[in-house]
Amino acid sequence: MKNNIHKILKFTSLTTLLFVSTSCKDFLKEEVFSQYDPSQFLQDKSGVDALLTGAYSAMVVTGYDMRDNYFILSEFTTDIALESGGGLERSVIPYMQFNWDANSDFLNGQYNKFYSAIARANSVLVVANTLRGINPTTVAQINAEAKFIRAFGYIMLHNVFGPTPIIDIPPGASLDEIERIGKQTPKATEEKYRAYVEEDLLFATKTLKPDALSSRANLGNSWALLTKFYLSNRDWQKASNAASEVLKLDYELYSDYTKLFSVDGENNKEYILRFECAVGASSPQVNVYMPHAFPPSYPILSTWSNFGAQFRTFTSFYEKFDLIDTRRKLFIDEYVQIGQTAVTKLARDAAGKALDNVRSFKYTPDATGIADRFGNDIPYIRLADIILSKAECLNELNGPSQEAIDLINRVRARAKITLLKLVDYSTKEKLRDFILEERNKELYSEGKRREDLVRQNKFIQQALDRKINAKPYQILYPFPQTQLDNNPNLKQNEGY
Repeated sequence: MKNNIHKILKFTSLTTLLFVSTSCKDFLKEEVFSQYDPSQFLQDKSGVDALLTGAYSAMVVTGYDMRDNYFILSEFTTDIALESGGGLERSVIPYMQFNWDANSDFLNGQYNKFYSAIARANSVLVVANTLRGINPTTVAQINAEAKFIRAFGYIMLHNVFGPTPIIDIPPGASLDEIERIGKQTPKATEEKYRAYVEEDLLFATKTLKPDALSSRANLGNSWALLTKFYLSNRDWQKASNAASEVLKLDYELYSDYTKLFSVDGENNKEYILRFECAVGASSPQVNVYMPHAFPPSYPILSTWSNFGAQFRTFTSFYEKFDLIDTRRKLFIDEYVQIGQTAVTKLARDAAGKALDNVRSFKYTPDATGIADRFGNDIPYIRLADIILSKAECLNELNGPSQEAIDLINRVRARAKITLLKLVDYSTKEKLRDFILEERNKELYSEGKRREDLVRQNKFIQQALDRKINAKPYQILYPFPQTQLDNNPNLKQNEGY
């Protein structure tokens, strides 16, 4: 069930000996620590597999990377959720109030993380193309997986910062040359970013095969990532075409939404790209969400943690769900605290005042969880996202259509709520707004709200509507000051 994790555990220590991850001071510097000669060790497929698995381990968004990316940067800046309490609150308040700056550890952490994945993917590409005596089809597979990882890294960076430096390492480059390239490359233009990532992902779609293992690059998640890439570019026709390729494949909506995100439901055919998690001190990939979601004195197992840093859902968002909506069942709006008999309300108090304290239990607590470490796999792209993306594209291209309505109804039917009728959506604008909110209800707690609002030019307005003094340039975050200091050719984003 956790094949990729087992491979990572087996090879991570080996790849760590060979290459150092990106750091603030040595941007892409690679330094040999092993007594073995990498040029000899990496001349067979097992050695390259080890290097490739190290690249996957740098790509995954689990643990506190998931907390920072999905919640702090992507949901606490929107109308879904907020955080209060614990030592985290002081660091998160600037994001909730749109007062962030270039000195944020969260931003620097994301920058370093995804450039580490890019650096490792580049290492795989350099080595794979020097292999001798290996089937060319196998080399092409290795290259396709590495390019998928590299594209993913650049997409994640773009989602936060906009275009970033495209780091091309020439074959045979010395360590000094690699460091110089990293410290001198300016950020790419939007056009160069799009062309570069598109080329990588198209190579992946032409090379990779369908595979049920959604935690590793394959044909399906390559098309899915390409769909999301085109969608973020508002390239509606290409996004629609890519989504159609995904919908041809052997994916299906999981029948029970309430179990989809549980450990029992994770081996499903809805997850197209996921990050595997497993409980255990030796596992590098865990889900740490639930200890933030448990309200105070919530009756939990003795082996679990309940953090002072509380992730809360706005009452206004919770109340958007129909009472019969299956997706609503993964929230708790009241509970009985340990040692008490009275019910503690989380949505509204006795006077009807909104408490903004509802809790998303989307990642159903893993009974085998230990402290803050849970085994729930974390989806990045799943079929419902692609279905709604296809509907959005069709509407943007041609306005409301029966095909778009039917796609939306596939998702709503699983949620057991009233199906839409085309006659009720006479304009592109009306259906656009509906799709945006349907995505909100379907994908909450999955880190998609900010990017959806940005794409539909509503991110700043939703903050203004909540009486937050957001500025137009805040659709992007600032480049970390550490990175600006490290690379004098890296220019800060506008407004910062």
